[in-house]
This record gives sequence, C-alpha cells and structure tokens, in this order.
Amino acid sequence: MFRSTTLAVLTIITGVVCSWASAQADAIEDFYKGKQITVIVGYAPGGGYDTYARLMIKHFPNYLPGKPTMIPKYMPGGATTKAASFVYKVAPQDGTVIGLVGSSLPSNAFIYGNVGDGMDIDKFNWIGRLAKIESIGAIWHTKGIKNIEDLKKQEVIFGGTSARGKSVTVPIALNRLLGTKIKTVKGYRGSSRQLLALEKGEIDGMANVVWAQLKRARPGWAGTKVIPLFQSTLHRRHDLPNIPTIAELATNEEDRKVLKILASDSDVGRPFMVGPKVPAARVAALRKSFMTMVRNADFLAEAKKLKIDVDPLSGEDLQALIASLAHYPKSVFDRTRKLTKP
Repeated sequence: MFRSTTLAVLTIITGVVCSWASAQADAIEDFYKGKQITVIVGYAPGGGYDTYARLMIKHFPNYLPGKPTMIPKYMPGGATTKAASFVYKVAPQDGTVIGLVGSSLPSNAFIYGNVGDGMDIDKFNWIGRLAKIESIGAIWHTKGIKNIEDLKKQEVIFGGTSARGKSVTVPIALNRLLGTKIKTVKGYRGSSRQLLALEKGEIDGMANVVWAQLKRARPGWAGTKVIPLFQSTLHRRHDLPNIPTIAELATNEEDRKVLKILASDSDVGRPFMVGPKVPAARVAALRKSFMTMVRNADFLAEAKKLKIDVDPLSGEDLQALIASLAHYPKSVFDRTRKLTKP
C-alpha cells in the first residue's frame, strides 16, 4: 500500500515537473519567435572579436527556441566599457541584447573599481566564452629585437587601444617591473587597426597580438615579420613553447602576482553576456543554446574553415571564473593599479 502510494506521488511530481519544464520551453520559444537579437561588439569591425561575433550571429539562432534573427552593432571605446555600460544600463533587460566585451573587462573591474559608474561586474549574466584570447607581445622584424632583454636596451613604440586595455597596461607594468623601454601610443580601435599601423611603420610593435588571429589574417607574418617576445597569458601556447609568459619574467613573487592578474584575462577570452535584470529563465535558455551551438559539427567546421580557435566555456563556469578574481588580496589589486597607472 505504502509503495503504491509512493509511486503514485512520484508519478504526479514527475508529471508536474515535466509540465513546468515544457511550459518554460514554450514561454522561451514564444518570446523569441519573430524577435531580433542585437550583439553589441565592444570593438570596431574587422578584428578578431568581429569574426567571433559574426560566427555566433550566423549559428546561434538555430539553437535558441523561437529562432530569432541576430545583427551586430559596434560600440568601441574605453576598453569595451562603453559597450558594457550600454548592455548594463541602456539596453532592454529582456534577453534581446547580448554583449561581446573585452577579456580584460572583469580584471579591470577588480583592479580599478567597477567598470563604469553604477555598474557591478558580478551582476552581469555571462552566457559563455567561445575561445581563450592569448595575447602576445611582439615586434616588427626590422627592429632587430629578438627577446625581452633587447627591449631593455632600445626604446620602441607600441600601438595601444585605451588606458585600461591590455595593450597599454602590460607595457607599463613591464617598464616599471623589468626596465623595458616601451612607449605606447593609445587610440587604436582594435587589433586590426594596430596591425595596419605596424605594417605602415607607424608603430614598432604590439602587446596584444592574438597569435591565432595573426596566423589566420596575415599568413606568413607570425615568427617572420612579427617576432614574439612575451606571452600575456597564464600558460605558454603550444606553438610558442620557448616564449616566456609575463609572470615567468618576474624576479620576485610579488611582481609575479601582479603579472598573473594582468594575464588572467586570457582565460576569460571572448565572453558573451547579457544585462543584470534579464529573467533567469532566459539566461538559462541562452546558456543552454550557446553550449549546444559550440558542440555542433557545422559550427565547428565553419570555425575550422575560418582558421579560428574554439575553446568554449559555459556561462556557469565563466561566471565562476570571473567571481574567482575577487579572491586575490586587495593589496595585490592596489599594487597592480599603481603599477599600471599611466
């Protein structure tokens, strides 16, 4: 009797749960059907972020219930704080606006305070990461510089984006901690503009060369015209085993902590997010659809055709990764802020 009653109760509960899940799925499909999602890209067109955004835009609607259309909107500025501010404060909080922001945005929030007036980095809903972004410090081949020691002997000009972009903060830190002589010219809107400036001789090098992107966009440049000097990553790339990470260049543990914080954004990579007030059910649907997309054979085949890396991270894991940055002692963030101040 007891067993029969228990089975009956379990059957009812299962039915209720299934009905609820079905209703949730129907609600998501009903909401997105006929809608348009805008992807706010924090950089100018033509660079690596643009390539990943367009790949996402082409495939993501196939996996989101309701199959909405998607379009990009470019909003460069302030190391992507302009785009982040729009998603946080201005955009509708309904899941129809997705941001693609710089990998350094979360670490900057902890180093310099919140990324913009009234924004809290912990309150964004992170949807997922398409790939790591492994930045390399590199020099144009005609300069005759072969390694980090040469950068201590000769002044060079690097192109940078904004004051809090990795292209600027890493050279400043290296100058102060290691004695390199890198002068950075800010104002370039994305790596594609910097590469053009490098080719024209306007600048000598960059601290934010995305090696995989360089190999795709400029075949034959990597290692010949553009010489790698250091890696602003937590781990060495498999195809650059002899090029040190910036943390490996440190001469003491305190300096190493600073350089590891600056390199931590390599794991944040190409991150997509939505605003803080987007309903939880839609956040969950976006995250689930994202992970379904990145495992699909057609999506992976196109990424391979474009010669871009795909190393996805789920929205839940990305949220946890960003939250983990808060575990660094405040003293380390304070020191990093002082060492990267222009």
